Amino acid sequence: MDFSIHQQLYYSNKNKASIKEIAEGLVALDSLIRQTSPVLEALFPDYKVESIDVYLDEFRSGSIWEDLVVKFVFGSQENFDDVIGRARKKLGMEALMNNPQLFSAIVAVMILTGGAYYVGKDQNATPEKKATIEANNNTIIQIGGGMVDLEGEEFRALIENAVEDKDKLAKDAVRIVKPAKRDSQASIEFSGHPGLKISSDTVKAMPDHVQEPDKEEQVEDYEELLLELRAIDLDSTKRGWGVVAPDLSTRRVKLQLDPTVNPEDLFDKRQVRGNVTVIFGLDKAGKKFPRLIFLREIVEEDS
Repeated sequence: MDFSIHQQLYYSNKNKASIKEIAEGLVALDSLIRQTSPVLEALFPDYKVESIDVYLDEFRSGSIWEDLVVKFVFGSQENFDDVIGRARKKLGMEALMNNPQLFSAIVAVMILTGGAYYVGKDQNATPEKKATIEANNNTIIQIGGGMVDLEGEEFRALIENAVEDKDKLAKDAVRIVKPAKRDSQASIEFSGHPGLKISSDTVKAMPDHVQEPDKEEQVEDYEELLLELRAIDLDSTKRGWGVVAPDLSTRRVKLQLDPTVNPEDLFDKRQVRGNVTVIFGLDKAGKKFPRLIFLREIVEEDS
């Protein structure tokens, strides 16, 4: 057996939005909503959701409206009837069925919790960004807690403790908010409730990009790459060497020599060509940059 509730997200963008970012945001929203199962089970312990299905009911252009249908699936009609019967004896499942904005509050809190979690891990993020996100989150937490007769801190703790994968939550949250970042005044509203809103200041404070751990480093080989020597160390083939590879970047990069490369062959040179292996990292915008160059072989130029 199942029942469905309708949800709406409204991005107040006046500028044009990227189709790619909207599509990625929808996929991330689907992922985040599926992560609400343990939250709902903690909030309403009398029932267990077997699965959650998310459907796009309608998409409207201009400012971006996403109308969704979220379906909660139970194992059987008997199980469903038993759950609802027990839930009616106290505030429980009926609160969710009769007030879809409660689910909107849960989703909004999870988005902001994910954003705050990642900003808290980012050493380059300012304290003001985290404070902005948390202030917005506190407002929605109070609203959501009031819908189920819980204190704000109880509602917050219930959601934060139930989320099983906070890194995944953070990535989904960033992708959901990203379409709004194209407009400095854009906000995100949920299901028509004036208080369930991610403000424009919070949109700006949310991270622009979350690095994928398995993509933080990339390794590529280059043949006859031009290297401009900036620092040498004849006492070590691993420390104290620095080069610029102008075909890759203008920044100085650490150089490491293969044991077969004789440091003396580089001593009186300003630049050389070499067969190299380059280890790239990703910056906050997701663009790769060279972190280390491993010189496998010096290529002698023709006379």
